[in-house]
Amino acid sequence: MFEVRKSIKRFRDDPAWTYRKHGRDHLDTFDRLGYPFSLGVDGLALRDLLQGTIQGRQASLFHLLAWKRTGGGGNSAPGGHTYSAAVLPLPRALPATAVTDRRLASSVWQRRIPALNRVTGRGRDLPDLGSHLVRYCADDPDFAALISTYAMERLMHDARMGWRIEGNRMIGWTSGRKTYEDLLSLAETLVALIDGFPEQAWRWPE
Repeated sequence: MFEVRKSIKRFRDDPAWTYRKHGRDHLDTFDRLGYPFSLGVDGLALRDLLQGTIQGRQASLFHLLAWKRTGGGGNSAPGGHTYSAAVLPLPRALPATAVTDRRLASSVWQRRIPALNRVTGRGRDLPDLGSHLVRYCADDPDFAALISTYAMERLMHDARMGWRIEGNRMIGWTSGRKTYEDLLSLAETLVALIDGFPEQAWRWPE
């Protein structure tokens, strides 16, 4: 925790970054029914929002507090978890797609919560796509298959992360309250993933 606070101070004092302790208005721009926001079934709060540029791309880094009541009946009690997220723009809007490291996806909370918004979208799980390292969910299974590579899955598994495409941006996330050096590394991993998409992805559907 102390390392995280020191990390926040370093970035807050850096003129290249804009810092806000709370980011309710930024939180309101996201689809609450997709990972990692859907994990806050009983409430969400965005904390320590940093906005700046990474490799020429506008980026936002933040911690997400997610609450979900545990237990049942009169014995339920509030429970919470913290996630760390990085958001980068995409050159254009792409089909809603979520890929999650299997260790993140197999936790109790995530098992019962869809990775994509199934109210406004057509997201469905694709258990036969890719390797055992990650889990896919997509509105367009053919698009998910196009961008699926073992190299991408290995990179995500090593980083213990998930990502989701929401319109013209990609949201990368992982569990826990990470330092902003770790979040910067997460954002750079997103850059590598985006740059690794085949050219056909940017013309989809042809």
